[in-house]
Amino acid sequence: MNSDTPSQKLAAERLKRAGIRATKQRISVLAVLQDENRPLSHLELLQKLEDSRFDRVTLYRILAMLTETTLVHQVQGLDGVWRFCSHDETSEGCPGGHPHLLCEACGTMTCLTGCKIPHFDVPDDFHVRHKQVVISGLCAKCRHSGKS
Repeated sequence: MNSDTPSQKLAAERLKRAGIRATKQRISVLAVLQDENRPLSHLELLQKLEDSRFDRVTLYRILAMLTETTLVHQVQGLDGVWRFCSHDETSEGCPGGHPHLLCEACGTMTCLTGCKIPHFDVPDDFHVRHKQVVISGLCAKCRHSGKS
């Protein structure tokens, strides 16, 4: 990945604004997530990252740090796999706050950005930090190929 791409420049700026040192690997992870319009698992991220020096432990640490700083949010599908999205209303990434669709056959998760997760009345002494709705079924590709 060329370090001069607009996506990488945006990722570096977002990291710096969050008070995080903008390393090459952190920029790469955030840039990939910004460019996607769907949540990615760690394995999908590893496939998209061109830097072969990434290992799972490094990726897990970067994702944990990005999640803690709310630059990225995580969505767990009914299949138990955690997927990650760039969390920024101004970027092309998944902005959160909406349901996600999970294909039970191929495991692809997509964003249902046309609707928001509804407001729920929760007790005053409970602070909501994350809302998640995952709807499972079959994507068009799997449904037409006869997977069930």
